[in-house]
Amino acid sequence: MEAITKALLATHIFSGITSIILFWIPIFLKKGSKNHILIGKIYVFLMWIVVISAGLLSIKNILIGEFVMAAFLGFLALITANPLWYGIAILKNKKGLSDSYQKKHMAFNALITLAGVLLFAYGIYLKGQNAGVLMLIFGILGISSGRDVLNSYQGKNKNVSWIEEHISGMLVSGIAGYTAFAVFGGRSFFSEYLNGYWSVIPWVMPTVIGLVIIKYYKNSYLNKKGTTSY
Repeated sequence: MEAITKALLATHIFSGITSIILFWIPIFLKKGSKNHILIGKIYVFLMWIVVISAGLLSIKNILIGEFVMAAFLGFLALITANPLWYGIAILKNKKGLSDSYQKKHMAFNALITLAGVLLFAYGIYLKGQNAGVLMLIFGILGISSGRDVLNSYQGKNKNVSWIEEHISGMLVSGIAGYTAFAVFGGRSFFSEYLNGYWSVIPWVMPTVIGLVIIKYYKNSYLNKKGTTSY
């Protein structure tokens, strides 16, 4: 069992580090070019390995009673899988969102909303102490997906821009990847400088920076001529 866990962890770490390095390459390549598509496919493949291995590690942590770690790993896997899936699936729905796509998108967001409610409740149970603070923060993040569930149910997302959704999906998956790297990979480094409530910074900083990048990227790139020529 220990050998399997080590192999799974090694695969998770290797795929995670490689994917967050590759993440930047398609951003600067010509959109729709052969290299953009190739590197993008490799990135997505590696990120799916990260998601699956994180899910398996989460289950392993549940079995050994590490419920806090299991909750974080499981939630990160979920919020990474969602944008990773719809960022690619939207490419097959350029002429209009299919019923199948909309149902799967709504199901993904409903699952994240439920996970957010459970995390928030767990944070309250922990009385907001230590990991409880992060539980509350990520719980709120998960619960916010309820708005997307409602929009999907009411049909408000039928006229979305496929290229904006593709860009957002890929960038959000990168945010999740860098969040995991900052928290788990850089835990020893950050723990020396960030104590108490300051330890929350590595968890939330990639999201804050990522949202700024998404807004800038959309405003600067999507307004240029020919951006939808995939």
